[in-house]
Amino acid sequence: MPFYSHPDKLLIEHLKEVYDINKGLFGDEDGEVYRVISFCHDFGKYTTYFQRHLFGKETSELSKHGFISAIFGGYVALNLLKEPYPLYVYLAILHHHGNLETPLEHLPKNFKKIDEGDIWVLDKINIFKKQMEDIKKNKDEIYKDYEMVGLGQIFNDFLEEDVLDILKELRKIHFKIERQESEIHYVNLLYFYSALISADKLSASNTKVLDDIGVIEYDRLNREREEKIKGKQDINGIRSSIFKNVLQNIEKNKDKSMFTITAPTGTGKTYTGFFSALKLRELLGGNRRIIYSLPFTSIIDQNYDVIEELFSKFQEYQSCKGRYLIKHHSMADVEYLDENMDYTKTQQELLIENWESGVVVTTFVQLLETLIGNRNRMLKKFVNIRGSIILLDEVQAIDIKYYPLIDFIFNLAVKYLEVKIIMMTATKPAILNGAVELLEGCDKYFSLFNRTKLIPRLESISVGEFIQEFKENIQDKSYLIVCNTINQSIEIFSGLKDLDRDVYYLSTNLVPKHRRERIKEVSERLKRGDKIILVSTQVVEAGVDFDFDVVIRDLAPLDSIIQCAGRCNRNGKKELGEVYVYKMVNEKGELFSKHVYGNTSVNITKELIENKEVIFEKDYYNLINDYFKMVINNKQKDVSNGYIESIKRLIFTGDYKYPLSRFSLIENNPTYIDVFVEVDDEAVKTLKKYFEILLIKDYEKRREEYLKIKNQLNYYFISVPEKTYKNFENRYGIFVLPQIALKDYYNVDTGLIREKDETFMIF
Repeated sequence: MPFYSHPDKLLIEHLKEVYDINKGLFGDEDGEVYRVISFCHDFGKYTTYFQRHLFGKETSELSKHGFISAIFGGYVALNLLKEPYPLYVYLAILHHHGNLETPLEHLPKNFKKIDEGDIWVLDKINIFKKQMEDIKKNKDEIYKDYEMVGLGQIFNDFLEEDVLDILKELRKIHFKIERQESEIHYVNLLYFYSALISADKLSASNTKVLDDIGVIEYDRLNREREEKIKGKQDINGIRSSIFKNVLQNIEKNKDKSMFTITAPTGTGKTYTGFFSALKLRELLGGNRRIIYSLPFTSIIDQNYDVIEELFSKFQEYQSCKGRYLIKHHSMADVEYLDENMDYTKTQQELLIENWESGVVVTTFVQLLETLIGNRNRMLKKFVNIRGSIILLDEVQAIDIKYYPLIDFIFNLAVKYLEVKIIMMTATKPAILNGAVELLEGCDKYFSLFNRTKLIPRLESISVGEFIQEFKENIQDKSYLIVCNTINQSIEIFSGLKDLDRDVYYLSTNLVPKHRRERIKEVSERLKRGDKIILVSTQVVEAGVDFDFDVVIRDLAPLDSIIQCAGRCNRNGKKELGEVYVYKMVNEKGELFSKHVYGNTSVNITKELIENKEVIFEKDYYNLINDYFKMVINNKQKDVSNGYIESIKRLIFTGDYKYPLSRFSLIENNPTYIDVFVEVDDEAVKTLKKYFEILLIKDYEKRREEYLKIKNQLNYYFISVPEKTYKNFENRYGIFVLPQIALKDYYNVDTGLIREKDETFMIF
């Protein structure tokens, strides 16, 4: 009988495709490991149980193929490969349809014997034995397939092998590497696992990957950059000086692996960083992928547009955009265009999620939860990080508690994955301490600027008192007021909206559609010179291109304050911009910052600035260096050290304090849920379309149609307190705030109407 992997594909053809797709990523020894993984990963599909399941006739425990395939792969590896590779093979195959799990959960606890305590193993062995009896009935046909790929004899030998012996041998290997506590096993396992699952999905979906990623040469792109900047503001030649300085130093230091570009805000770091990565790629040779990673989707879109504008001038890019440049985040369009390939939306999504492109603009979440974690969907692209040039922008947005972990994982990537890293920042965080600074004399560039000054006002002040003081002292200037919590920001906005001045509001309390519209409108009005007021939360801190006359920041960590200062007199065209730091307290006398940042970093900031009447921009560089030294010395490192230990011990899941499955850059508040807000007719139509899609029975068609509207759908979701869920409709598992109830629960100016005592802050 013919054996199939998928309804339209013979099993042996699928195994060959999986091998062929990624075999070029490996040298001789690792290539043999990947060959074993590829040809063994779906061995269990050779049962008639699976074949009946595949064609919709019968599904049972006997039709599952993960464990039997992993045992076969482990056996082949034990015979053909040296230690510890057989364990990698077993684990990669075992979990290739799910997330990675801690090895000991799927191995005998004792490598000398298997007893009644090994419940999972004993259950699987019983199923395995029945599947093997079925395999033996068709052994001649299966032998022919495996003989074609050089594994015929070892398949025959496997039919007579005792599964318990295989498991005990694998447990012995695990016992040895447990005691080594070396991160190399983590890197190797993720690399083989990633190669398998990415190729498996490409083959299963019949997605053709082009031979190589798209690269446009440095000189051609640089000529376009020079055309773009002609006649534009250069802040006394500083931007061009920084660009030239950095590019010269990347040539001098091309053999190094980690770099920093420490430059003041508003000095053209997007171009400088990106072109330093392009130049490094040219100097090193080869088509290295550039991964440009940023904290927030709003600045990803902004910086992507800057790069895309350069690429758009070239014909090769126009005809095959996906190969050259993609944007990957939760709100990005599923768009991987190639005029030579008629990719479906599902295939385009897969190519984007695999990072099959020359330049990838993405989030810290996508990058770091691929380097640190266990999730199948994230780890597909781990294999494509190897040899890349990673560009990190605004890295200070990452929680300081993760700095030791981030430092560890980037050093690991440099050591084992041949990665090069360029970190750009105006507030140099205490990571990558061995990196080469590409902006020679960077402290001098900070001293050249005289755009802003910090003015601490650190007497405790209530929101009401602040509003009154602001009204009494308002001048004919534009103002940005940045708060720590949503309720604080709404209260200030409400207290100021009766001014004879246009007052805007911005935070994640607004649905993304309104947020984007608000950013665009505020930006346009500032460029016209309008004296508007914007009340916001931290959402404006990194990358949003605003230029206000005056910024007011509620007390926060110093790096956040300096980032806010970057939204004041950004281009240096105005008189000295004023950045006031207030210490606002709630009715209980508590700092609003306490609910977002805790005490350590805020107290250190207060200590550094409270006795100074004014701090000029030229002094920001030394101030922020002092701040990070003090924070790192005072910050608890338990979280980072816990995850580092899990990396070294392959602890992905289970009853541990810091299993890798728990790592997330976005702290999920369990008391919040996502709600779809029908803010306009377009939202109503989009949701209706979504529910129509849910009725499509065929999964592939349903997925295809969903991807067409996914981003439209995301424009209308916000997080709300779970305790208020009874106020919303539950439609097929989605909580909905219907148009008819908007007036009671959603304000077009400030978003969700929240309870007064709510303090939780969502970015």
